[in-house]
Amino acid sequence: MHKIAPKKKFGQNFLTDQSVIERIVSIAGQLENKSILEIGGGSGNLTKQLIKAKPKDLIVVEIDKDYVEILGKILKSSSVKTKLISDNILKTDIYSYFSEPPVIFGNLPYNISTKILAKLLGPSNNKNKWEKLFLMFQLEVANRIVAKPNTKQYGRLSLFSQFYSFPSLELQIPKTSFFPIPKVESALVKFQSNFKYYHKHNGALFRDIIKESFQGRRKMIKNSLKTTYKNITELMAISDIPENSRPENITLQQFCRLTDTIDKLCN
Repeated sequence: MHKIAPKKKFGQNFLTDQSVIERIVSIAGQLENKSILEIGGGSGNLTKQLIKAKPKDLIVVEIDKDYVEILGKILKSSSVKTKLISDNILKTDIYSYFSEPPVIFGNLPYNISTKILAKLLGPSNNKNKWEKLFLMFQLEVANRIVAKPNTKQYGRLSLFSQFYSFPSLELQIPKTSFFPIPKVESALVKFQSNFKYYHKHNGALFRDIIKESFQGRRKMIKNSLKTTYKNITELMAISDIPENSRPENITLQQFCRLTDTIDKLCN
């Protein structure tokens, strides 16, 4: 471990368990001749393992300038085509650096993990932006991402994630695998693109509907949406959603049907 102290302001908990690092790269499958993006290279532990996978090119984004020098040395010593970007991932046009959709890895800071996920999953202009994502989250957040209807974890994050992708929880990671040791367990989530599905629907409207629907989680959806849509009961019937449904009972497919109905009849 390098002597530079991890910084709380960047939410740094570096993955140090080599067996977990190797397992993550193994779960990702064939990476040789693929384009790879790593979000938050930090001390370079995962970076080194990604280099061993012999990608076509590897781009690493790191906001902490104290670790940029360390990462620079690691990247320069490799035979892989590499680039190091010293910037905030939320402000970086990452896709402009790739000629093909990259496979993206990231041990995401807990405090901005959902913001980064929203940037990665958000709508694209008629093309896949990435091939696959392998992202580490706080376990509680990972469970919400993959949650199914009729569970307490199911909500806006579940629907947003599953609208834009096929997420799966691949690996639970003990907190002792990180330095400094966090207070919570983590998990690796794999995302596969759902582009062929989501581009058929009005994504902005879908996001507005699920936001309004979950503002009162225990309220029936007809009550949550009636201010915006006076004829919501009729719209729900057309969309084959029972009148007394609460948002946690409604599937992704039903929310999509409701989105399509409102888009057709109300816009």
